[in-house]
Amino acid sequence: MTCTWPVDRSCYLALPEPSDPTYAARLAQQNAAEDLAVQILWSLSGRQFGVCEATARPWSPPPQDEWRYRYPSGDPIAPFIPVYWGGSWINMTCSCRRRCTLTGPRAAHLPGPVNEIVTVTEAGVVLDPSQYALEGEVLYRVGQAWPPQNLDRPLGEPNTWSVDYLRGYPAPAGVATFVGLLTKEFLAACNGDKCRLPRTVTGVTRQGVSYQVYNPQTIYASGKTGLAEIDLWLAAINPHAAMAAPKVI
Repeated sequence: MTCTWPVDRSCYLALPEPSDPTYAARLAQQNAAEDLAVQILWSLSGRQFGVCEATARPWSPPPQDEWRYRYPSGDPIAPFIPVYWGGSWINMTCSCRRRCTLTGPRAAHLPGPVNEIVTVTEAGVVLDPSQYALEGEVLYRVGQAWPPQNLDRPLGEPNTWSVDYLRGYPAPAGVATFVGLLTKEFLAACNGDKCRLPRTVTGVTRQGVSYQVYNPQTIYASGKTGLAEIDLWLAAINPHAAMAAPKVI
């Protein structure tokens, strides 16, 4: 899931004025090329970058006395948290192995990585940011406990609350330039202009002069684009061409 990546558009050809009849088509072409560039760089970099909007409905354990009464085992922590991410509700765990062990009456451990809290809503009312505090991936309620969470009810009704936040690792500084460069080459290829993307021809004889170009299949197999500045970054950030970021089990 690529989600949000920065884009530097300074190397693009200027779009026509909005009143120009070709403006809408040119803008759509540019947006499609950007989406493709982001998708490719996200995949080749190991699918480890990208900040996405997410909504979590953490479960709130009762106060400690009621804890002991209702849960003689002493482990009331739910192993999963419902998170709306990528267009659907998914049961996710936090980063504490199987269970979110840092969850408590005033603490909610969000499935991370947590980049930024957008809003916190209790029974349909948006809380002021002074009423909660984020430390790492744990969201604390200031001055009181989090309310109960009734997952049988839709958000906005009593005994429901949610956290809207940005989840994921942002792309490193400078990557916006690479997205722009790759987009520019896609636009050039689409319009029949000269571009730097590798082709399938490996040997050419023209006017008695023979020359060879690199085999693009070798580039594709190694997880590269054929653009030296981009491939240098990919070699640094994903030297073994991993398909996804590593996870600790």
